[in-house]
Amino acid sequence: MYYRTDLSSYTETNYPKIKTIKSVKELHDYYENNKGIYQFHNGFGGEPSMADAVFGSVTAYNADFFRTSYLLFVILGESSGSVRHRVESAVPESGSLSVNITRIIPEIGTADMAQWHIVLELDKALSDLDVDVVIKDEPLADSSSQ
Repeated sequence: MYYRTDLSSYTETNYPKIKTIKSVKELHDYYENNKGIYQFHNGFGGEPSMADAVFGSVTAYNADFFRTSYLLFVILGESSGSVRHRVESAVPESGSLSVNITRIIPEIGTADMAQWHIVLELDKALSDLDVDVVIKDEPLADSSSQ
């Protein structure tokens, strides 16, 4: 699941950022500690907001979920809101969890900065592995020139 969660105010940070969520309490704490940084309540482009889909009271992320699974947040920052992402895989490899993401870059982008929370639901057996994020760029050609 992909949620655009732009910054509420500029914060100097390096991306990608990784956050492992193993319980309802950790999910709640992440929301409380970051709701002033990220715009969790905005649903961009008609999509549901992260606040509604992940942190909301109707979410499936309850104690039953966290008995067998966990959430991995991959937080990305982009210089253009036009850049999109596609998770290719999240697999254990050489003692770590390798998360492979394709960054889809349009030929012409917008001048707005964007932050994204990519939310992965994974088997709890993987939750203690170190995470390596590998991002591969994929230029998106302008289809009108073809």
